[in-house]
Amino acid sequence: MRIFDRILVFAAASLLSFPAVGHTQNLAVSLPGSATLFRPQTDVLQEGNFTSLPFRASIYGNVGYDDNIYDTHSDRKGSGFNSVGVNLGTQIANPRTRLDALLSAGIVAYWDRPGHTISPDITLNLDFTHQFSPRAMIGVSSFMTYQNQPDVVLGLNQANNVSNYFFSANTVAFGYQWTRRFSTVTSYTLETLFYDNGVAAHDDDWLQHIFAQQFRFLVLPMINAVAEYRFGYVDYLYLDNNSYSHYLLGGIDATLSPRLEFGFRAGAEFRHLEGPEGGDVSYPYFESTLAYRYQPGSTVQWYNRFGLEQPDLAGPGYRKTFRTGVRVIHQFGEKLRGIAAGYYSWNEYHVGPTFTEDVVDLTLQTSYQFTRAFSLDAGYTFTRDFSDIVTRDYYRNRVFVGGTFSF
Repeated sequence: MRIFDRILVFAAASLLSFPAVGHTQNLAVSLPGSATLFRPQTDVLQEGNFTSLPFRASIYGNVGYDDNIYDTHSDRKGSGFNSVGVNLGTQIANPRTRLDALLSAGIVAYWDRPGHTISPDITLNLDFTHQFSPRAMIGVSSFMTYQNQPDVVLGLNQANNVSNYFFSANTVAFGYQWTRRFSTVTSYTLETLFYDNGVAAHDDDWLQHIFAQQFRFLVLPMINAVAEYRFGYVDYLYLDNNSYSHYLLGGIDATLSPRLEFGFRAGAEFRHLEGPEGGDVSYPYFESTLAYRYQPGSTVQWYNRFGLEQPDLAGPGYRKTFRTGVRVIHQFGEKLRGIAAGYYSWNEYHVGPTFTEDVVDLTLQTSYQFTRAFSLDAGYTFTRDFSDIVTRDYYRNRVFVGGTFSF
């Protein structure tokens, strides 16, 4: 993914959908966890020209400055950087099958960073659906990223730790419509987090398995009531921090108009911590997504998540987290587009002495389409981590200007 170009995708609204017949319901999968509900993604499919090829491609190059390349509280170090990469996307569909894929592969080269001056910036998004019959459909969704910058949206990477890591969230879901109003969706999600750095890997490499069962009932032509059970198991590769959880959730998935979609889940998580200091934790759980297209080319996207997450610290425990993010994409005429986004997370760590951390991330970005193939891009990002632990507290400013050429 391009380092300053992160767009939220609302997978909860559209992974599986059956064609409407009368008032039969549309099936949709709400993928468990913030990482699978809210995924960053570049927008190469919105840029440039259509070609005779079954895919679209663009190349980009940026120059910028980062005033805190290591996310440190003191002894801050800044550096200029260049980022270059390529985006490849495809959309292939027939009446029963659809494939959407997007690969963004690039590097970020810092001018004045000791040690490793070049960092990876690679992301793959893949969504596949196939309708076996008017009643049965399967969906596969995958998000993978290999980078070294902390991701505020997904809560990835450890504070003050700028090092390469690989994260993936992969879901297989099967939906079946039993009657005109009642349907079920069964899914399995595998999430992974692996670090290149040996110390970070020892503390925080893990796998998470999530099994989910939805029971859906069409209460109104555009509104589905959903009851959902999830079972999740977190398996740490090197530490004895494993845990498993039961989720009992209810909510709705609603397409209130052709321009407005909304969904939420609310309930409770019951987590059991394994290991020598194990125990049981019960905590409320809530997640929601909203997408509104208020004019052609302009949207508002909003997500929320409240619940338990894995801590990014060594030692057994958990963290209570609330995440919210708003992103506005506005089209000013035919050539100019602006993006404003704000993300906030509250985190209460229960690993050793309890402490809290609040993270704020603000982004402004603009793009001017000079021709059908070339656009000029610029952006600014501010990140602030307010932590009870002084050494984790930091702020960071990043700015860039560059261009994108689409084929």
